[in-house]
Amino acid sequence: MAKRREPVDELLDALVWMRRKARKHEAVDDLVDALVKMRRRARKKLAKLEGTKKKSKRTKKRRSS
Repeated sequence: MAKRREPVDELLDALVWMRRKARKHEAVDDLVDALVKMRRRARKKLAKLEGTKKKSKRTKKRRSS
């Protein structure tokens, strides 16, 4: 089963295609670099948030004697 692609992946593919067709690559390269950097930060932040959610659910219950 094919993995569903995110809109960011589609945008990256379009930018890479533009880079191949462009004569001067600097502007497109900067866009690709910035987008990849933003995507990495977002994934890292999401993973961090998911990790804290899992930890917060695992609280010890106090026993009353």
